[in-house]
Amino acid sequence: MPTIDVNLPGRAYQVQIGTGTLSSVAQAARAIGGTKASRVFVVVDTGVPTHFSVSLQKELESQGFAVCIAHITPSEKIKSIETYHRLLLDIAATGHTRVDPVIALGGGVVGDLAGFVAASYQRGVPVIQCPTTLLAMVDASVGGKTGFNLVVPNASDEPTIYKNLVGAFHQPSRVIADMNVLGSLDARYRRAGLAECVKHGMICSTIGNGHEGLMDWMIAHLDGIQSFDSPIMEELVARNVALKATVIMGDEHESTDAKAGGRMLLNFGHTFGHAIETLAGLSPDVNNPDLAPLHHGEAVALGMVAACHSSVAAGRCDASIVQELENILQTIGLPTRVADLPQTGEILERMMRDKKTAGGSLRVILPIGRGECTIVDSPKTSAIEAGIDSIRA
Repeated sequence: MPTIDVNLPGRAYQVQIGTGTLSSVAQAARAIGGTKASRVFVVVDTGVPTHFSVSLQKELESQGFAVCIAHITPSEKIKSIETYHRLLLDIAATGHTRVDPVIALGGGVVGDLAGFVAASYQRGVPVIQCPTTLLAMVDASVGGKTGFNLVVPNASDEPTIYKNLVGAFHQPSRVIADMNVLGSLDARYRRAGLAECVKHGMICSTIGNGHEGLMDWMIAHLDGIQSFDSPIMEELVARNVALKATVIMGDEHESTDAKAGGRMLLNFGHTFGHAIETLAGLSPDVNNPDLAPLHHGEAVALGMVAACHSSVAAGRCDASIVQELENILQTIGLPTRVADLPQTGEILERMMRDKKTAGGSLRVILPIGRGECTIVDSPKTSAIEAGIDSIRA
Protein backbone atom coordinates (compact mmCIF):
# COMPACT_ATOMS: atom_id res chain seq x y z
CA MET A 1 0.00 0.00 0.00
CA PRO A 2 1.63 3.28 -1.09
CA THR A 3 1.93 5.89 1.65
CA ILE A 4 2.93 9.46 0.80
CA ASP A 5 4.31 11.66 3.59
CA VAL A 6 3.45 15.35 3.57
CA ASN A 7 5.95 17.04 5.87
CA LEU A 8 5.23 20.67 6.74
CA PRO A 9 6.76 23.01 9.32
CA GLY A 10 5.68 21.79 12.75
CA ARG A 11 3.35 19.07 11.50
CA ALA A 12 3.04 16.21 9.06
CA TYR A 13 0.42 13.83 7.74
CA GLN A 14 0.19 10.75 5.57
CA VAL A 15 -1.76 9.97 2.43
CA GLN A 16 -2.65 6.26 2.43
CA ILE A 17 -3.53 4.75 -0.94
CA GLY A 18 -4.71 1.20 -1.43
CA THR A 19 -7.53 -1.31 -1.66
CA GLY A 20 -9.78 -1.53 1.39
CA THR A 21 -8.12 1.37 3.20
CA LEU A 22 -11.46 2.78 4.40
CA SER A 23 -11.38 0.04 7.04
CA SER A 24 -8.54 1.96 8.72
CA VAL A 25 -10.43 5.27 9.08
CA ALA A 26 -11.89 4.51 12.51
CA GLN A 27 -8.50 3.59 13.94
CA ALA A 28 -7.01 6.73 12.41
CA ALA A 29 -9.77 8.84 13.99
CA ARG A 30 -9.01 7.35 17.40
CA ALA A 31 -5.28 7.90 16.99
CA ILE A 32 -5.82 11.50 15.90
CA GLY A 33 -8.49 12.36 18.49
CA GLY A 34 -6.88 10.47 21.33
CA THR A 35 -8.68 9.05 24.34
CA LYS A 36 -10.58 12.30 24.97
CA ALA A 37 -12.33 12.28 21.59
CA SER A 38 -15.89 11.01 21.98
CA ARG A 39 -17.66 11.85 18.71
CA VAL A 40 -17.08 12.31 15.00
CA PHE A 41 -18.90 14.44 12.46
CA VAL A 42 -19.02 12.71 9.07
CA VAL A 43 -19.97 14.59 5.89
CA VAL A 44 -21.02 12.08 3.24
CA ASP A 45 -21.45 12.54 -0.49
CA THR A 46 -24.84 11.10 -1.52
CA GLY A 47 -23.14 9.70 -4.61
CA VAL A 48 -21.11 7.28 -2.49
CA PRO A 49 -22.71 3.81 -2.32
CA THR A 50 -24.46 3.42 1.03
CA HIS A 51 -22.53 0.36 2.15
CA PHE A 52 -19.30 2.38 2.43
CA SER A 53 -20.79 4.90 4.88
CA VAL A 54 -22.67 2.18 6.80
CA SER A 55 -19.45 0.19 7.27
CA LEU A 56 -17.59 3.34 8.29
CA GLN A 57 -20.24 4.21 10.89
CA LYS A 58 -20.09 0.72 12.43
CA GLU A 59 -16.31 0.82 12.65
CA LEU A 60 -16.35 4.29 14.22
CA GLU A 61 -18.89 3.15 16.78
CA SER A 62 -16.71 0.14 17.57
CA GLN A 63 -13.99 2.62 18.49
CA GLY A 64 -16.35 4.24 21.00
CA PHE A 65 -17.38 7.26 18.93
CA ALA A 66 -20.84 8.79 18.77
CA VAL A 67 -21.37 9.34 15.05
CA CYS A 68 -23.30 12.18 13.41
CA ILE A 69 -23.67 11.96 9.63
CA ALA A 70 -24.61 14.86 7.34
CA HIS A 71 -25.35 14.13 3.69
CA ILE A 72 -24.61 16.44 0.77
CA THR A 73 -25.65 16.06 -2.85
CA PRO A 74 -22.69 17.82 -4.48
CA SER A 75 -22.95 20.61 -7.02
CA GLU A 76 -21.38 24.02 -7.49
CA LYS A 77 -24.63 25.66 -6.29
CA ILE A 78 -24.62 23.52 -3.14
CA LYS A 79 -21.02 24.48 -2.40
CA SER A 80 -22.33 27.66 -0.79
CA ILE A 81 -22.52 29.65 2.42
CA GLU A 82 -25.99 28.22 3.05
CA THR A 83 -24.69 24.64 3.04
CA TYR A 84 -21.70 25.66 5.15
CA HIS A 85 -24.05 27.29 7.67
CA ARG A 86 -26.22 24.18 7.81
CA LEU A 87 -23.19 22.01 8.49
CA LEU A 88 -22.07 24.37 11.26
CA LEU A 89 -25.48 24.11 12.91
CA ASP A 90 -25.34 20.32 12.62
CA ILE A 91 -21.89 19.98 14.14
CA ALA A 92 -22.61 22.46 16.93
CA ALA A 93 -25.77 20.55 17.87
CA THR A 94 -23.71 17.41 18.55
CA GLY A 95 -21.51 19.01 21.20
CA HIS A 96 -18.44 18.49 19.02
CA THR A 97 -15.20 19.58 20.74
CA ARG A 98 -11.76 20.57 19.50
CA VAL A 99 -10.37 17.06 19.83
CA ASP A 100 -13.22 15.41 17.93
CA PRO A 101 -12.45 14.71 14.25
CA VAL A 102 -14.44 15.68 11.19
CA ILE A 103 -14.44 13.09 8.39
CA ALA A 104 -15.13 13.90 4.73
CA LEU A 105 -16.32 10.92 2.66
CA GLY A 106 -16.88 12.07 -0.89
CA GLY A 107 -15.61 14.08 -3.81
CA GLY A 108 -14.12 17.55 -3.99
CA VAL A 109 -17.25 19.50 -3.03
CA VAL A 110 -17.73 17.46 0.14
CA GLY A 111 -14.03 17.61 0.98
CA ASP A 112 -13.87 21.38 0.55
CA LEU A 113 -16.99 22.04 2.64
CA ALA A 114 -16.14 19.57 5.40
CA GLY A 115 -12.59 20.89 5.44
CA PHE A 116 -13.78 24.48 5.88
CA VAL A 117 -16.16 23.46 8.66
CA ALA A 118 -13.18 21.81 10.37
CA ALA A 119 -11.02 24.89 9.76
CA SER A 120 -13.51 27.32 11.25
CA TYR A 121 -15.50 25.47 13.91
CA GLN A 122 -14.03 26.36 17.31
CA ARG A 123 -11.09 27.85 15.36
CA GLY A 124 -10.04 24.48 14.05
CA VAL A 125 -10.65 20.77 14.61
CA PRO A 126 -8.91 17.81 12.96
CA VAL A 127 -10.20 16.55 9.63
CA ILE A 128 -9.67 13.22 7.88
CA GLN A 129 -10.17 13.37 4.13
CA CYS A 130 -11.52 10.18 2.53
CA PRO A 131 -11.75 11.06 -1.18
CA THR A 132 -14.09 8.91 -3.26
CA THR A 133 -13.46 10.34 -6.74
CA LEU A 134 -10.26 10.22 -8.75
CA LEU A 135 -10.20 14.00 -8.94
CA ALA A 136 -10.43 14.33 -5.15
CA MET A 137 -7.78 11.65 -4.61
CA VAL A 138 -5.14 13.27 -6.79
CA ASP A 139 -5.97 16.90 -6.10
CA ALA A 140 -8.68 18.25 -3.79
CA SER A 141 -8.03 16.12 -0.69
CA VAL A 142 -4.30 16.90 -0.46
CA GLY A 143 -2.89 20.30 0.38
CA GLY A 144 -5.33 21.88 2.80
CA LYS A 145 -7.38 24.14 0.54
CA THR A 146 -10.94 24.35 1.85
CA GLY A 147 -13.92 26.61 1.25
CA PHE A 148 -17.00 27.33 -0.79
CA ASN A 149 -18.23 29.30 -3.78
CA LEU A 150 -19.77 32.75 -3.77
CA VAL A 151 -23.22 32.19 -5.26
CA VAL A 152 -24.77 35.48 -6.39
CA PRO A 153 -28.51 35.46 -7.20
CA ASN A 154 -29.59 36.93 -10.51
CA ALA A 155 -32.93 38.08 -11.87
CA SER A 156 -32.79 35.03 -14.13
CA ASP A 157 -33.12 31.47 -12.85
CA GLU A 158 -29.39 30.74 -12.77
CA PRO A 159 -27.16 32.48 -10.21
CA THR A 160 -23.63 33.65 -10.96
CA ILE A 161 -21.12 31.40 -9.23
CA TYR A 162 -17.59 32.52 -8.37
CA LYS A 163 -15.44 29.51 -7.58
CA ASN A 164 -13.79 29.13 -4.17
CA LEU A 165 -13.79 32.82 -3.22
CA VAL A 166 -14.26 31.98 0.48
CA GLY A 167 -11.95 29.57 2.23
CA ALA A 168 -8.92 28.80 4.35
CA PHE A 169 -5.86 26.61 4.42
CA HIS A 170 -6.47 23.74 6.85
CA GLN A 171 -4.32 20.67 6.36
CA PRO A 172 -5.92 17.29 6.98
CA SER A 173 -4.65 15.06 9.75
CA ARG A 174 -4.81 12.09 7.39
CA VAL A 175 -5.89 11.32 3.82
CA ILE A 176 -7.19 7.82 3.15
CA ALA A 177 -7.87 6.89 -0.48
CA ASP A 178 -9.59 3.55 -1.05
CA MET A 179 -9.34 2.31 -4.63
CA ASN A 180 -12.43 0.15 -4.08
CA VAL A 181 -14.59 3.27 -4.10
CA LEU A 182 -13.40 4.26 -7.58
CA GLY A 183 -15.12 1.19 -8.95
CA SER A 184 -18.47 2.75 -8.07
CA LEU A 185 -17.90 5.83 -10.25
CA ASP A 186 -19.60 6.17 -13.60
CA ALA A 187 -17.41 6.62 -16.66
CA ARG A 188 -17.89 10.38 -16.87
CA TYR A 189 -16.63 10.98 -13.32
CA ARG A 190 -13.67 8.70 -13.97
CA ARG A 191 -12.71 10.66 -17.07
CA ALA A 192 -13.14 14.00 -15.30
CA GLY A 193 -10.64 13.00 -12.64
CA LEU A 194 -8.02 12.24 -15.25
CA ALA A 195 -7.89 15.94 -16.17
CA GLU A 196 -6.02 16.77 -12.96
CA CYS A 197 -3.56 13.94 -13.69
CA VAL A 198 -2.90 15.38 -17.16
CA LYS A 199 -2.47 18.81 -15.55
CA HIS A 200 0.25 17.40 -13.32
CA GLY A 201 1.91 15.92 -16.40
CA MET A 202 1.90 19.35 -18.04
CA ILE A 203 3.90 20.83 -15.13
CA CYS A 204 6.00 17.80 -14.14
CA SER A 205 9.34 19.01 -15.50
CA THR A 206 8.99 22.38 -13.81
CA ILE A 207 8.29 20.63 -10.49
CA GLY A 208 11.27 18.30 -10.98
CA ASN A 209 12.42 16.29 -7.95
CA GLY A 210 11.97 12.99 -9.77
CA HIS A 211 8.55 13.80 -11.22
CA GLU A 212 9.80 14.73 -14.69
CA GLY A 213 8.65 11.45 -16.22
CA LEU A 214 5.01 11.63 -15.12
CA MET A 215 3.55 12.55 -18.51
CA ASP A 216 5.58 9.89 -20.32
CA TRP A 217 4.46 7.27 -17.76
CA MET A 218 0.80 8.20 -18.30
CA ILE A 219 1.13 8.06 -22.07
CA ALA A 220 2.79 4.64 -21.82
CA HIS A 221 -0.07 3.36 -19.63
CA LEU A 222 -3.04 5.00 -21.37
CA ASP A 223 -4.67 1.65 -22.14
CA GLY A 224 -4.67 0.64 -18.47
CA ILE A 225 -5.77 4.09 -17.40
CA GLN A 226 -8.70 4.06 -19.83
CA SER A 227 -9.80 0.63 -18.61
CA PHE A 228 -9.30 1.66 -14.98
CA ASP A 229 -6.94 -1.26 -14.37
CA SER A 230 -6.66 -1.43 -10.58
CA PRO A 231 -2.84 -1.70 -10.13
CA ILE A 232 -2.24 1.01 -12.73
CA MET A 233 -4.83 3.32 -11.16
CA GLU A 234 -3.25 2.84 -7.74
CA GLU A 235 0.13 3.81 -9.16
CA LEU A 236 -1.43 6.72 -11.06
CA VAL A 237 -2.91 8.09 -7.83
CA ALA A 238 0.34 7.56 -5.94
CA ARG A 239 2.45 9.31 -8.59
CA ASN A 240 0.10 12.28 -8.74
CA VAL A 241 -0.21 12.61 -4.97
CA ALA A 242 3.59 12.46 -4.67
CA LEU A 243 3.96 15.31 -7.16
CA LYS A 244 1.38 17.43 -5.37
CA ALA A 245 2.97 16.68 -2.00
CA THR A 246 6.30 17.91 -3.34
CA VAL A 247 4.67 21.17 -4.38
CA ILE A 248 2.79 21.59 -1.07
CA MET A 249 5.90 20.96 1.01
CA GLY A 250 7.73 23.67 -0.90
CA ASP A 251 4.93 26.23 -0.93
CA GLU A 252 2.08 25.44 1.46
CA HIS A 253 0.24 28.74 1.16
CA GLU A 254 0.83 29.53 -2.51
CA SER A 255 3.25 32.33 -1.69
CA THR A 256 6.29 31.26 -3.72
CA ASP A 257 6.98 32.67 -7.18
CA ALA A 258 5.40 30.16 -9.55
CA LYS A 259 8.36 30.60 -11.88
CA ALA A 260 10.38 28.87 -9.17
CA GLY A 261 7.94 25.96 -8.99
CA GLY A 262 5.42 27.30 -6.51
CA ARG A 263 1.96 26.02 -5.69
CA MET A 264 0.34 28.40 -8.14
CA LEU A 265 1.52 26.10 -10.92
CA LEU A 266 -1.19 23.68 -9.79
CA ASN A 267 -3.70 26.19 -11.14
CA PHE A 268 -2.69 25.48 -14.73
CA GLY A 269 -5.91 25.36 -16.75
CA HIS A 270 -7.99 26.58 -13.81
CA THR A 271 -8.19 30.31 -14.56
CA PHE A 272 -9.80 29.56 -17.91
CA GLY A 273 -11.60 26.50 -16.53
CA HIS A 274 -13.21 28.18 -13.53
CA ALA A 275 -14.54 30.93 -15.79
CA ILE A 276 -16.59 28.42 -17.79
CA GLU A 277 -17.24 25.68 -15.24
CA THR A 278 -20.17 27.44 -13.60
CA LEU A 279 -21.92 28.39 -16.86
CA ALA A 280 -25.01 26.20 -16.71
CA GLY A 281 -25.54 25.62 -20.44
CA LEU A 282 -22.15 24.18 -21.41
CA SER A 283 -21.87 20.49 -22.23
CA PRO A 284 -18.73 18.33 -22.61
CA ASP A 285 -20.28 16.80 -25.74
CA VAL A 286 -20.94 19.28 -28.54
CA ASN A 287 -23.61 16.91 -29.88
CA ASN A 288 -25.41 16.34 -26.58
CA PRO A 289 -26.46 19.49 -24.70
CA ASP A 290 -28.29 17.35 -22.15
CA LEU A 291 -24.94 16.60 -20.48
CA ALA A 292 -24.64 20.20 -19.25
CA PRO A 293 -23.24 21.52 -16.99
CA LEU A 294 -19.53 20.76 -17.18
CA HIS A 295 -17.89 18.74 -14.45
CA HIS A 296 -14.81 20.32 -12.86
CA GLY A 297 -12.36 18.06 -14.67
CA GLU A 298 -14.04 18.73 -18.01
CA ALA A 299 -13.73 22.47 -17.45
CA VAL A 300 -10.06 22.05 -16.49
CA ALA A 301 -9.44 20.06 -19.67
CA LEU A 302 -10.89 22.89 -21.76
CA GLY A 303 -8.97 25.40 -19.66
CA MET A 304 -5.68 23.64 -20.36
CA VAL A 305 -6.39 23.66 -24.09
CA ALA A 306 -7.21 27.38 -23.94
CA ALA A 307 -4.04 28.10 -21.96
CA CYS A 308 -1.91 26.22 -24.49
CA HIS A 309 -3.42 28.09 -27.43
CA SER A 310 -2.88 31.38 -25.57
CA SER A 311 0.76 30.48 -25.06
CA VAL A 312 1.19 29.69 -28.75
CA ALA A 313 -0.47 32.99 -29.67
CA ALA A 314 1.90 34.80 -27.31
CA GLY A 315 4.92 33.07 -28.83
CA ARG A 316 5.79 31.25 -25.61
CA CYS A 317 5.48 27.63 -26.75
CA ASP A 318 5.38 25.49 -29.86
CA ALA A 319 2.12 24.27 -31.39
CA SER A 320 3.29 20.68 -30.81
CA ILE A 321 2.52 21.17 -27.09
CA VAL A 322 -1.11 21.89 -27.94
CA GLN A 323 -1.32 18.92 -30.29
CA GLU A 324 0.03 16.44 -27.75
CA LEU A 325 -2.32 17.74 -25.05
CA GLU A 326 -5.37 17.57 -27.30
CA ASN A 327 -4.45 14.05 -28.45
CA ILE A 328 -4.20 12.84 -24.83
CA LEU A 329 -7.46 14.48 -23.78
CA GLN A 330 -9.32 13.09 -26.80
CA THR A 331 -7.92 9.62 -26.17
CA ILE A 332 -9.24 9.53 -22.60
CA GLY A 333 -12.56 11.08 -23.60
CA LEU A 334 -12.23 14.62 -22.28
CA PRO A 335 -13.46 17.67 -24.23
CA THR A 336 -11.19 19.97 -26.20
CA ARG A 337 -14.00 22.10 -27.64
CA VAL A 338 -17.32 23.33 -26.26
CA ALA A 339 -20.47 24.63 -27.92
CA ASP A 340 -22.48 27.72 -26.94
CA LEU A 341 -19.58 29.50 -25.26
CA PRO A 342 -20.58 33.08 -24.35
CA GLN A 343 -18.89 36.11 -25.86
CA THR A 344 -15.18 36.38 -25.24
CA GLY A 345 -15.59 39.57 -23.19
CA GLU A 346 -17.87 37.80 -20.73
CA ILE A 347 -15.34 35.00 -20.24
CA LEU A 348 -12.56 37.56 -19.70
CA GLU A 349 -14.67 39.35 -17.11
CA ARG A 350 -15.22 36.11 -15.23
CA MET A 351 -11.50 35.32 -15.39
CA MET A 352 -10.75 38.65 -13.72
CA ARG A 353 -12.69 37.43 -10.67
CA ASP A 354 -10.14 34.67 -10.20
CA LYS A 355 -8.29 34.57 -6.87
CA LYS A 356 -4.93 34.74 -8.61
CA THR A 357 -5.47 38.24 -10.02
CA ALA A 358 -3.00 40.73 -8.59
CA GLY A 359 -3.43 44.50 -8.53
CA GLY A 360 -6.34 44.29 -10.92
CA SER A 361 -4.26 42.40 -13.48
CA LEU A 362 -4.87 38.91 -14.78
CA ARG A 363 -2.41 36.14 -13.90
CA VAL A 364 -2.37 32.90 -15.85
CA ILE A 365 -0.19 29.81 -15.96
CA LEU A 366 1.01 29.08 -19.48
CA PRO A 367 3.14 26.27 -20.93
CA ILE A 368 6.59 27.14 -22.21
CA GLY A 369 7.73 23.63 -23.13
CA ARG A 370 6.91 19.97 -22.69
CA GLY A 371 6.12 19.49 -19.00
CA GLU A 372 7.05 23.09 -18.30
CA CYS A 373 4.79 25.98 -17.28
CA THR A 374 5.26 29.44 -15.84
CA ILE A 375 3.18 32.24 -14.39
CA VAL A 376 2.45 35.20 -16.64
CA ASP A 377 1.33 38.52 -15.19
CA SER A 378 -0.77 40.86 -17.32
CA PRO A 379 -0.75 38.66 -20.44
CA LYS A 380 -1.67 40.24 -23.75
CA THR A 381 -5.42 40.40 -24.08
CA SER A 382 -5.18 39.22 -27.68
CA ALA A 383 -3.42 36.02 -26.57
CA ILE A 384 -6.05 35.30 -23.91
CA GLU A 385 -8.82 35.94 -26.42
CA ALA A 386 -7.14 33.54 -28.83
CA GLY A 387 -7.15 30.89 -26.11
CA ILE A 388 -10.83 31.39 -25.37
CA ASP A 389 -11.79 31.30 -29.03
CA SER A 390 -9.71 28.16 -29.61
CA ILE A 391 -12.11 26.02 -27.57
CA ARG A 392 -15.25 27.13 -29.40
CA ALA A 393 -16.94 24.29 -31.26
